[in-house]
Formats: sequence, structure tokens, C-alpha cells
Amino acid sequence: MKGVPVQELIDDKTHGLELYAISGQKGLSRRVYNPRIQKLGLVVTGHMVYLHPHRIQILGNTEISYLKSLADAESVAIINELCKNDVVCFVVTRNLKVPDHFLEVTEKKGIPLLRTKLITSVFIERITKYLEEKLAPSTTVHGVLMDILGVGTLIIGRPGIGKSENALELIMRGHRLVVDDVVFVKKMGAMDIYGESPDMIKNLIEIRGVGIVDIGRLFGVAALREKMKIDLVVELLDWDNNLEYERVGLKEDKFRLLGIDLPVVRIPISPGRNASTIIELACRNHILKIHGINTAVELEEKILESMKAGGKR
Repeated sequence: MKGVPVQELIDDKTHGLELYAISGQKGLSRRVYNPRIQKLGLVVTGHMVYLHPHRIQILGNTEISYLKSLADAESVAIINELCKNDVVCFVVTRNLKVPDHFLEVTEKKGIPLLRTKLITSVFIERITKYLEEKLAPSTTVHGVLMDILGVGTLIIGRPGIGKSENALELIMRGHRLVVDDVVFVKKMGAMDIYGESPDMIKNLIEIRGVGIVDIGRLFGVAALREKMKIDLVVELLDWDNNLEYERVGLKEDKFRLLGIDLPVVRIPISPGRNASTIIELACRNHILKIHGINTAVELEEKILESMKAGGKR
């Protein structure tokens, strides 16, 4: 895991952290590896056993007020003890003024001491979301990711099988492209996987015989999505007469990605089969299943009921 430099917390303009350094600028290259934060709470009373130095340490009104209420010697001792640990950084909320000794020690030890005008609860919400996004487990997948009827559809298959060509046909039907060729995938939360495009190839698609084209310029921004939760995997396969393909739909295969099992539909490709239409159909069928409607299961139940009725007769 590469971690997030403390400097990036200050530079971020997207999540509204509103941070700036007031001490310890020498340590801005330190990296955050843990998405969880720690509000110091009891730690500032001297219970250092509860300190997790690898997390961002947050001091709000309670902690700062407590430090200011102490005699100078007690406050200095606690601050010294806090900074003995190799803390990644401290963050003070509400633009609160910190004890001068805190500024001196963090500057001497190169521990970043940051401040934000946000109240503690708002800052914790924003920094947690930021860290979860930045530190999420990730990988890359060769394929095409599209928004088809609101279903995040990852189309995979061997090179040259027609992933991009089918994606182009789906775009011309009004569906939206997220990324072609290299899908950057992140696991967000416990069960959700999101895909997005590397900056280098954003909005671009490769069509053999034509070359690289810009979907945004050709079809407008309505044909694009910035990122998308992956709901369904569609694998395009070469038709093999020796294989038996799913014909009813009772068997539900899974595609494992970043430890999560995603539903997968495998579509054999042969001359005369309109793969893009079948991909769209698979997405419509996926929507039905989400709403509790499984046509294959319903048919099986009808057949079983018919067999039971015939047996009774």
C-alpha cells in the first residue's frame, strides 16, 4: 500500500478538509496508511496505552480545553509523552489555539500539526471518506466498463474478441461509457466495487481499423460516466461447438474481484449473434433479478407443479 502523504491532505480541494499546517512542516512527507482516525479523548489525560500512532490524531474542543486547564508542568508532560510516539500527524479542529509547547515539540520532532476550521464531527466524516477512497484496495482489469440502464457492466474477454466494438454499439443506443481497455478498480466499503478510468485514456475508445476516438467529443458528455459501481460482469467467449452453454439460466456463476463475488454472464460469440443486444438483455434480466423476478426459477417451479399435478392424476 503506497499510503497518503500528509501534504496531500492539505492540498486536497475535493473533500473540503480545509487543512493547513501550523507546525512540523518537515514531516509533511509522512504517509497515512490506515483509513481509521483517532479522536484522542482519554489519551490526553495520560492513558497513552490507548494511543494508535499510525492513525491521524484529532484534537477537538474537549482535548484542547483539558490541556489548557492543566498546570503548565502537567500539560508539558502530556504533550511530551504524546510526541514521544511516532505519530503520523495531529489535527486540531474549530481553528482552536493550541498550547505553545505543542507547537514547539511538534516543530522540533517534525510531526505535522494541522488545523481546520471545521467542527470535529464534520471533519471526521470528511477525512474518513477521503481516506477510505484513497486507501481502498485496488487493481486493474483489462476490459470495458459501461453504465447500461443503470447497471455497472464490466465487459471482459480475450483481446480482439469485440469488447470495444460492442461498447461502441451500446453507446450509440444511448448507454454510457466509463472506460475502455484498462479499468481501474477499487473496493469501497465491505461489498462495493467501483471502476473508473486512468486519466491518460479517459473518454477514449479504441476501434480496430479506425483507431483511437474521443467519445466525449463525438457523442457529448451524456455518453460518459466518471465512475461506476460494478454490478455485473459479462464475459465474451469464442463459440466452441464442443462446449455446452447455459440455455435456461438456473446456473448462476460468479466472478471474483478484490475478494468480492460478482454475478457473471458468459456470452459465446459467433457469426450472426448480436452480442451488444445480448449484453443489454443480460442487464435488463439482472434488473429483474434485483427486484426478485427470476424467469428461469419461475419456469422451473411451473414445471415441478405440473409434474406433481400429473402424478396425482
